[in-house]
Amino acid sequence: MIWFSFSKVFPELTPFVKWCGATWIGTYVRHAAWAFKFIETVHILAWVVLLGSTLLVNLRLLGMIRGWSVEQMAHSVSIFIHASLLLVAVTGILMFLSNPFRYYDNLAFGPKILFFAIAALYQLTLYRWVVRSSKGGIPLWARIAGGSSLLLWFAIGATGRAIGAI
Repeated sequence: MIWFSFSKVFPELTPFVKWCGATWIGTYVRHAAWAFKFIETVHILAWVVLLGSTLLVNLRLLGMIRGWSVEQMAHSVSIFIHASLLLVAVTGILMFLSNPFRYYDNLAFGPKILFFAIAALYQLTLYRWVVRSSKGGIPLWARIAGGSSLLLWFAIGATGRAIGAI
């Protein structure tokens, strides 16, 4: 796995990171005893919903779940995917603002953000096309897309967990 910190790759972002920590919301989240814990809990619950929803669609793409078409499955969970994706992004930003240098210097944060950007872009563009074009049968390239999506989302989870360990 690729490990890098933003502070080593993008040292010119230091003034921006300092500004992030000085914002009123960053200061509030950092100083309110309950705020960070609440935001982190919502962040993790949103991840669970996001991973569970995308897991259902990807398992259908991989042919491990039968009964519904890929398009039906994706349509049924799309509200959960989109709402939790938004919630993960918002709570992630709030957590970052609370202690930006902790994340800026962390070796796992850079890969998490990189994987998240790729996965979110993939989810909102190519993935939609794969789901819509998988009517009837599921071709090999659609199965590969489902497996790739699973790998991306679980890599984000693993690197997110590593943030606390590094």
